Amino acid sequence: MNVTFYYVRHGQTMFNLQRRLQGMCDSPLTEKGIADAHRAELALRRIPFDRAFCSSSERCIDTAAIVLERHNVHAKPIKSLKEVDFGSLDGYLIDEIREEFELRKKTDDFGDLGGDSSESIYRRISGTFNQIADSAIDGEKILIVSHGSFGMHTLEVLFHMDTERFIEERRKIDPNQYAFPNCGIMKFRRKNGVWEILELPCEPERFTDHNEPVEIPLRK
Repeated sequence: MNVTFYYVRHGQTMFNLQRRLQGMCDSPLTEKGIADAHRAELALRRIPFDRAFCSSSERCIDTAAIVLERHNVHAKPIKSLKEVDFGSLDGYLIDEIREEFELRKKTDDFGDLGGDSSESIYRRISGTFNQIADSAIDGEKILIVSHGSFGMHTLEVLFHMDTERFIEERRKIDPNQYAFPNCGIMKFRRKNGVWEILELPCEPERFTDHNEPVEIPLRK
């Protein structure tokens, strides 16, 4: 049983541009964000998607619609693909809450602020992707349009990846580039019950549709 996932982060939003923390709150795609989505559409144009799912946030619904313009598939919005819930920190300028946010990121605990905890993030990611894979037919290719932090946590939950080391390596290449850029693409699969990462998050132009597992930095 082999099910392949193509995961796309949404395009740039107004809050991304303003450098506001954007979890459960939402803001529209910018002109660049729309162009980002068209770049992802071009990179994935020849992939014969069987099904598609997206976060129920508007920024992901709009991105998915663009990515699927040339496909006879529509993305089903589901709440469990929404971004990590940062609770009462959501919507603040990142520079205003940087110290507290960085501290909380180390434990992934925003529960006392009304947001996610590390346990709820783990359950949501593991449950969502396993449920989608369980309902799939062997050989299906599935598009997922979701969020940046949710995608980075997916690397940790499904592949036990050391994302801090991954981020450090990406910063050596471009210190201003987020490790999972807007409309960046990653590819993974569940094969015979085992999750395998096939392509790490990258700009659409660098996506190669790689079919063999790639080496990743693992958590200790």
